[in-house]
Parts: sequence; structure tokens; C-alpha cells
Amino acid sequence: MAVPVPHSREIRPVAASLFMLGAACFFAFNSIFVKLAAETGLHPFQIAFFRNFIALGIFLPLVLIRTGPRALIPRNPGMLTLRGALNGASMMAWFYAVPLMAITDLTAIGFTGPIWATLLAALLLGEKMRLRRWTAIGIGILGAALVVRPGFQEINSAVYLVLLSSATWGATLIVIRRLTSVEHVDTILVYQAVAMSLIAFVPMLFVWENPTLEGWFWMAMLGVLAMAAHSLHVRAFSMQEVSALQPLDFARFPISAVGAYLLLNEVLSPWTALGAFIVFAAGVYISHREAQVRRAEVKAQAATSALSTPILAAAPADSAPSLAESLDISAYAGPGPFRSRLSDVGGHWGPGPSYLYATATADGLAGVRPRRRTSRLA
Repeated sequence: MAVPVPHSREIRPVAASLFMLGAACFFAFNSIFVKLAAETGLHPFQIAFFRNFIALGIFLPLVLIRTGPRALIPRNPGMLTLRGALNGASMMAWFYAVPLMAITDLTAIGFTGPIWATLLAALLLGEKMRLRRWTAIGIGILGAALVVRPGFQEINSAVYLVLLSSATWGATLIVIRRLTSVEHVDTILVYQAVAMSLIAFVPMLFVWENPTLEGWFWMAMLGVLAMAAHSLHVRAFSMQEVSALQPLDFARFPISAVGAYLLLNEVLSPWTALGAFIVFAAGVYISHREAQVRRAEVKAQAATSALSTPILAAAPADSAPSLAESLDISAYAGPGPFRSRLSDVGGHWGPGPSYLYATATADGLAGVRPRRRTSRLA
């Protein structure tokens, strides 16, 4: 039997923000440690495999102790497989690009993930987009161009790998949004590590190099970082909306810049900093707009559902049932609390000492209570 998933997400903004900041910190050092491991002579595919295999070796026993074998029983294996395949492809492209370009350039272009998610949702899922989101996408592309600066410097071929990685990560974000409402967090993380290890295993066999002691150290550190980063990331999304957490993800950039300077002697370019800010701001705006659209759709669906729920209009308390039966008086509830009167449905009734007022919500009739009234309903 699979691990039960709560029917409604528990919103915990403070905990979610702390988890997101922790994930951003670990993700920032992930790329730095990949480059340090590559400098020992290891191929990126070999680093990718051991990073995920070590993470699985750490995380699986913890899950079995905390949740039990039920965490290994998925509710939607197809969606888990899709998520693992997309995330694995993103990881392989990213790891291959890390040794070939500066960490800050890599991070800045990586912020195009939400932009890709929006484009793919429009192209593959038929999601409608209006001018404001298209404008934000254009601004984000402009920011990425400031990082790459085509025409002013030679374009590093690794840029295309980073864009591929960001596109597949954008597709992964679409899957994650649905997956966290279907699967338990521990189930998602276990199958992610399994899928990404399998994806990196075969390519690793063709580029195998015997790791040095330093290489093993960096790969072990990467395994710990991966386990911590993905665990915090998924848990943050399970506690808060993506749009609310997205601004905190920018913490990756200054952390990456400082870490790359201290450990790799890489100096941040002002063009890269400006481009990163523009790309990130565009992504935050897109996420914010998507959240607004989703909330509007939920309200519209609730209103439509409520329109099929008749409630009794206000009438004298002692005659309300007979009045409703004889005159077929009814009103329809819209979203939010309100009070219905006979005049709302074209009815008219004389003065009386007591009337029923129905408080309705989007879920239908919430309660009926008598109230004293001496004036005439009009």
C-alpha cells in the first residue's frame, strides 16, 4: 500500500521559505563541486552517476526507517518515470556543460527554467497566454542574451547544453506541480535518485576513469548535497505555491558567485550579473502571473459548482418550507458569503417578525439562521 498523501496541502510559509533557501544554497555549490571533481580527471557522466548513486545510498535507508517500505510503492509510476527521465536529461546536459563555462554564466542562463516551463505549457498543453506573459518571456530572453552577448564575444558551445538543460528542467517543473499532489515526498525522492542513477550508468561505462582520493571526496560531497538539495526543494514545494517561493531561488546566484570566486578564482562579470537579474525577474513575474491565473480558474470553477446548488431564500421562519414548495422560490449561491432575499429572485413578501437568512459559500449552503426583522422586504 502506497504512502497516503494529504488531500489538501498544508501551507507553511516560514518553513517552506527556509527549505527553499537551504535548497538554493546546496544547488549553488552543486555546480562548483562538479567542476572541482572534473578537475581531478573524472568525466561529467561518471560524476553524475556517483552523485546520484551515493545520494540514493544515503537517502533510501532514511526513508525506510522513517516511512517504511510503503515509500517504495508509487501511486503513479508513469509520472514518476517521466519526471526521472526529464530530470536525468537535464542533469546530464548540465554536468557536461559545467567544466566548459563559468559557474555564474551557467547559473544565470539556468534561471530560464520557468520561462521554458511556460513556453512548453503553452505549446504542449495548450495553456493560453496573454500579452503580459509573452512580454516577460521576451524580456527574459533579452537577459539571457546579455549573459551570452552574441556578436560581442564568441558563443561558448556549452551554452546550448545549458539551454537544453533548462528546457528539460522547465518540463520537469510542470510534472513536479502535479506530482506533489499525487505522491508522497519520500516516494518522489527515492524514484528520482533511482531514475537518474540508471540514466547516467550506461554513458558512464564508456568514459570510465579510476577516481583519485580527491575525486571520491568531491563525488561523496555531491551525493550529500544532492540528497539535501532535492529533499528541501520538494518539501518546500509541498508547503507553498511555486510563485511564492520563486524569488528565494535567486539566492543561488550570489552564493554561486562567492563560492566560484573563493574555490575556482572565477570573477563575476557585470554583464552576467545584470543578465541574471533580468532573467530571474522575468521568471518570477511569469510564475506570479501563472499563480494568479490558476487562482482565478479555481474561483471560476467554484462559482460554477455553486450555481448548481439551490438555497432557500429569506422568508418568515414559520412558513419558509411551505412557501418554498408553493412558490418554488430558490436562489443560487455564488462564491463567498452572502444573504439572499425574496427580491433577489423576484419574490415579494409582507412584513413579519422573523426571517431566515442563508449564508452560502462556494461549496453550497453553509447554514441557515433566523433573524428578527420588522421592515418590509423589497
